Amino acid sequence: MLMLLPDNPSLPMLFLLVLFISGTLKLLTVAGGWLAWRTRLAERFRVYRRELSKGQLRSEALAAAGVVLTDAVLIWTFRSFTGPLTAPASLSTALWSYAWMFVGFEVWFYVTHRLLHLPRFYRFHAQHHVAQVTEPLTALSFSVMERVVLLGGGLSLHFAATHLMPGSQAGVLAYMLTNYVLNAFGHGNTEWLPKRFVTSWVGRVLFTPTFHALHHARYQGHYGLFTVVLDRWLGTAFADYPQVHARARDGEGLTRIGERLAVAPPAPSLPVEPGARQAV
Repeated sequence: MLMLLPDNPSLPMLFLLVLFISGTLKLLTVAGGWLAWRTRLAERFRVYRRELSKGQLRSEALAAAGVVLTDAVLIWTFRSFTGPLTAPASLSTALWSYAWMFVGFEVWFYVTHRLLHLPRFYRFHAQHHVAQVTEPLTALSFSVMERVVLLGGGLSLHFAATHLMPGSQAGVLAYMLTNYVLNAFGHGNTEWLPKRFVTSWVGRVLFTPTFHALHHARYQGHYGLFTVVLDRWLGTAFADYPQVHARARDGEGLTRIGERLAVAPPAPSLPVEPGARQAV
């Protein structure tokens, strides 16, 4: 997105270009998510087998219009300030910028998301929880204030990093595309990933649609964006997450918002008597 812009456009032209490109990318990713969400295969793998809330789509569509405009203003401002700090295009600078944005945004999102669930700040986050059961448009359902905090903070992290090491517009663009696609995927309330994913080493790092669907249904817990690491480390992961994921893959998604699945306790280890030989 940023790399598609001319080097020295006028400020009004720059804003219109950012608005068009950013809005188009958002529209395409959400539309693609909707097309997948409406298929019969997706209906089979629903995490929550419930209807959307009354008026949810209308509320989310209005919020999405505000998000498109807010993002354009933030990206336009960011592009105006970081232009002189941008390094010549290269694979190394692109990878550095992408990695910094991905990791930095994960930490920023977890911290701010958890703060936004505190009673004094929740009013800024309430729009996103219009959806107890999510669909791809939920990926753009935020209040203007929350969007400023989330995206503005993430872009500011990159701006700060460019003072230590030159950044790349290509790396930032790649991350923004990743963000749009994974947000539509994660809000689809459809579990596309196999059961073994959750217990694999990849699944102990990266999220699934089930992971975020549980956050919307239960509010407290699963605050991470595209990874599960901070939730696991800080005790905000739900114990029955693997079981809910497996239920969705079996076509037996949950039907009650407050439903929690029983988790078997770990088997106790048997004491070894002194002098007894252990089996090898």
